[in-house]
Amino acid sequence: MLNTVETQNISIPSDYKSILLGDMDGNLYEQRNIYDVRPLASMTKVMTVLLTLERIKNGEITMDTNVTVSNYASKVPYGITLVAGKQYTVRDLLKATIIRSSNNAAQALGEFNGNGDVSVFIDKMNQKANELGLTTLRYCTPHGLPPEDTQGKCRDQGSAADLYKLAQTVIKYDDYLNISKNSSGYIDNGNIKLTSTNNLLGKVEGVDGLKTGYYRAAGSNIILTAKRGEKRIILIIMGSEKAKNRDLIGQIMIDDFFATHHDVKVIDSTIAIGSVKIKSTKYNLYPEKDVITNDGVSTSVINKDATFIFNLSDNIKTAKTEDIVGTYTAKYNGKEFTGNLILR
Repeated sequence: MLNTVETQNISIPSDYKSILLGDMDGNLYEQRNIYDVRPLASMTKVMTVLLTLERIKNGEITMDTNVTVSNYASKVPYGITLVAGKQYTVRDLLKATIIRSSNNAAQALGEFNGNGDVSVFIDKMNQKANELGLTTLRYCTPHGLPPEDTQGKCRDQGSAADLYKLAQTVIKYDDYLNISKNSSGYIDNGNIKLTSTNNLLGKVEGVDGLKTGYYRAAGSNIILTAKRGEKRIILIIMGSEKAKNRDLIGQIMIDDFFATHHDVKVIDSTIAIGSVKIKSTKYNLYPEKDVITNDGVSTSVINKDATFIFNLSDNIKTAKTEDIVGTYTAKYNGKEFTGNLILR
């Protein structure tokens, strides 16, 4: 679900076709042409990686499973040097795909996951998109090369809105971010060095992914994710003519978001919000946990100012101190916060 929270009033280069800034909860802070369908270029590889990580999670393969590179995969353009007939681990191919955006590594993963038939894997890519409700995503390759480089296959395409939802899904796999956070890396027992295509790694605080994409008709694209404190955001930029403008937009928007959206404690678990009498003894009701938010709340603790609605459990008459005895809803300035109640 996409919830519009607010729009940032900041000045950024106009060199883009679509922009979306959101968080992991589905709140959108910036949206411009987010439903326009555009070429994905190498952002296509996010789905290739997701399906590979799913197989690892399900125990079908491991990071150390060997993959034999086909003659065709070894010759896919704009990739690293992969030797036909040589075996590389799934880990190495994932690193090459994510860090260096290697097209032949993505092709090798696609063939491997399709049991030797990349078209089978592409069907799985589209099936997964449908399963996730990503209706604008259409996959034709495991890497995102344009038709002129793929013997006239169709063009991988989709919208910023659906890429955002896909990013929310893949970020939940620690293995992805553990790879994408690296500005460089080595594979093939140290024989091949990889340099990341994500220029904001190490430059913008908190950036640890996710995927770039470029060819002439697509423009410069990027899915960025950054985390500061407990807050993670996702930024999609599509269709920039110049990569330096794309990167500048990313830097400005990420820094501005974290400069203007601060974590605020709105419910303090050490301050009572009500009371109840049980067998002539008065007990105070406390929130079980602090509530931290950065969703446009400009005040601090609201325990004494909010309107609270309690839903007490049936077992409250036999409850002991520190037991959960129900739930609360706090209403303040048009916002609602909920949590468990404990007895003290």
